[in-house]
This record gives sequence, structure tokens and C-alpha cells, in this order.
Amino acid sequence: MKLKKLLFAGFLITALTTTLQAQNYNTAFGVRLGYDSGLTLKHFFAPANAAEFILSASPRYFQLAGLYEYQQPVPGAPNLDWYLGLGAHIGGIHHNKDEYDNAFLIGADLIAGIEYIFPQAPFTASLDWKPSFNFTNDYNDYWFSGFALSLRYTFPQ
Repeated sequence: MKLKKLLFAGFLITALTTTLQAQNYNTAFGVRLGYDSGLTLKHFFAPANAAEFILSASPRYFQLAGLYEYQQPVPGAPNLDWYLGLGAHIGGIHHNKDEYDNAFLIGADLIAGIEYIFPQAPFTASLDWKPSFNFTNDYNDYWFSGFALSLRYTFPQ
């Protein structure tokens, strides 16, 4: 058991201290399709550090999430990156349409995923899991439902 913890710690330190170039674009904008469907904007402020903003809406809720993401290439897989991140969200939900039972949402988010950067086209595709936890009420069904596919247009550097 100690060996597993030691190997995991070594992998984590290696992953977080590597200085490889993680992407070949600075800003990308597109759609997120999944449980939190909406618009997504991702901007790199350092080679492996990005901020992502996701605006989600449906007939029952709306939400704006801001995330910090750490992104690195997958070794041996050209144009494929992995990323991990955390952030927060704010929004509102309409629980019962007949009783106008509304609730304010504020909480924390995690994100983990992979992103493919198309080498000959200005697009990326990512698949991720983004569970979120609400602090203001007991509406927390995002734990198992946070999977989504994002398609983004990358702006030239």
C-alpha cells in the first residue's frame, strides 16, 4: 500500500512540474454538450494554465462556472492533452414549475478531461467530467451527471 502511495505521489509531482507546452492556441470558444449544456470559453494565461468559463442554461436552471485548469500533453499521443481543474459557480434553479419554488445556487466545481487539438483545423474537442457541489441548498445531483463534450473554435495566436 505504501508503494502505491509513493508511486502516485511521484507521478503527481512529475505531472505538476513538467514544463512541456500543453497546447498550441491561446483562446477557444464553443459549445458544451451534456448535462451542463451551454457556451464555453477557454483562455490560456500561461503555457499549461487556463481559465474556462461555462454558461449553462435550460428551462429549469442557469449557471455560470469559472474554472482554473492545469493542462498537459498525453505522452505518446500527438495533439491529445489531459487536464484537471477546480472552480466555482453561481446561478439559479426552478424546482417546481407549478409552485414557483426557486433557489439560488452557489458552489464549487471540479473538472477532469481530455482534449484533442485538430492539427490542420482551428478546432478542439474535449470530453470531461465536471461534478459540482452546491453550498446554498440541497440540490446536488451533479455528482454523476457532469459528463460533457465540448467543441471549440480556436482563435489564432
